[in-house]
Parts: sequence; structure tokens; C-alpha cells
Amino acid sequence: MKSLLFTLGLTIATAAAQAPLDQLLIPINPPPKTETNTQFPAPNLSRANSKLATNSNSPTLGAEAFLTAIEHELTKHLSLTGELKLSLSRPWSPLKLPAPDYSIVVAEWPTNGISGTFLVRVKISSDGELVADWLVPLQAQLWQDVWVANTRLERGQPLDRSLLASQKFDTLRERQPPISAQVDPSSLELTNSITAGRPLTRHDVSIRPIIRKGQIVEVSAQQGLLSITMKALALENGAVGDLIKLRNLESRREINGQIINENKVRIPF
Repeated sequence: MKSLLFTLGLTIATAAAQAPLDQLLIPINPPPKTETNTQFPAPNLSRANSKLATNSNSPTLGAEAFLTAIEHELTKHLSLTGELKLSLSRPWSPLKLPAPDYSIVVAEWPTNGISGTFLVRVKISSDGELVADWLVPLQAQLWQDVWVANTRLERGQPLDRSLLASQKFDTLRERQPPISAQVDPSSLELTNSITAGRPLTRHDVSIRPIIRKGQIVEVSAQQGLLSITMKALALENGAVGDLIKLRNLESRREINGQIINENKVRIPF
């Protein structure tokens, strides 16, 4: 009777669930090429350590003030987490300004997003006058808290906080995106062995499955007043929310179900 009901009555969802691991890190995508105008008030020029140098005749824009403005704009526009630190790839000569007030317009953002080295086009205006229109080569570091191995960790090993330490790392120097320390490591397992002191990367981990291939699970289906439960064989690994293939132990038919917990799967209608 159960097999007949599945044959005649159930419409099985076949859309694959989105992999939770894709949400561990949000990629830094190239933003639209729109201009952002950052206005800066006249600084306190009486301070000896003011970022904006000046003389009796003309104020100047120094490298520190310029880089601070670009760091602010990139962090805001690209929704970066952590601390972005920029440096110039070429020597800087203080830029003379007609007035203490100035604005910096980011005219073109990095084509491929943020990286260790990139170009950004800026326009600098002061007192209503365009002072500079530059394509500036920059070097970048993005310091974020990531998980680092306390000791050597072996492939297939489940993770927990006792095996890891949160450390600040320049994530732009890693070829693979490191795993943020905001991610619960107990939800992960290793797909590669890693040495002590190395940060965990996307390449090293996968979401730890709570149901594994070959496991017998309880399957439930409900539509209106009709409710059915049965046993099935899991044909795939999966985490909570994943849609996996199952085999009905009675009819031997293959079906899809969504994982609810470590031993229960629901048939979606």
C-alpha cells in the first residue's frame, strides 16, 4: 500500500539544495562602475601630525590621507569585513590643493575585485576645481580573523574549537579563501590534511554530513490528512536541509528527500 501511494500520489522535488558551504565566504565580486564621491572637511592644520600638510600659501594632500580615503571607500563599497590596509606601488609627491576642503571620487573600481595588487581610478577636486584624474596602482592587505590549526590535522578528522585558534591573517595572500573564525568549526570536517600553524581554507573542508551514504533513515511524507512514514536507504551524504537520494526498502524505488536531522528525512510535495 505504501509503495502504491508513493507511485500514484507523491510529487518529488528534484531541485538540488544550495550547498551550505557556498555561504561560508561571500566572494568579493567586482562592483558596478559607478562613481562615489567622498567629501572631506577642512582639517585642523594647526595640529603637527595632521594628515593634510600645508604651508602658508597652499595646502597639500599627503599619501596617508589619500590612502585612508580609498580604504574607507573600498571597505564600504565592497562590504569588506576585517581591516583593509593599502600602500602605494609608486612614490607619492604631495598634491597641491587650491583650498583646504577637497573631495575624492572613485571613478573606476578594481575590475576583478580586491586583490594583493590592483588599479583604481580616482578624481580629486578642491574648491570646485578638478586637481587630479589618476589611475593609481595599489598594494593591499585584508586582515581578518580566520581559523588556524593548533596541531597537525588529518583528512576526515572532525573539527572543534579545541583544535583551532583564531588568528588575524592577510587573506589576500592565500590562493584559497580562508575560513572565517565566525564559522562554527564543528559543522565542518577536513578533506585534506593540514600542518600546524596553517589557516583552514575552503579547499580543506566540507560541511560535515549528519546522514551518510548507506545509513537507514526514517522517511515521512504528509499531504493534507494523509501522512506516511517508512524506512529508506540513504544513497548520498548530506547535511541539514540538503536534498538527497534515497531508496525505498519495500519498493526499491529511488526518491528524493530533505534532511531534517541525523535520522529523519522528509519528502517535499
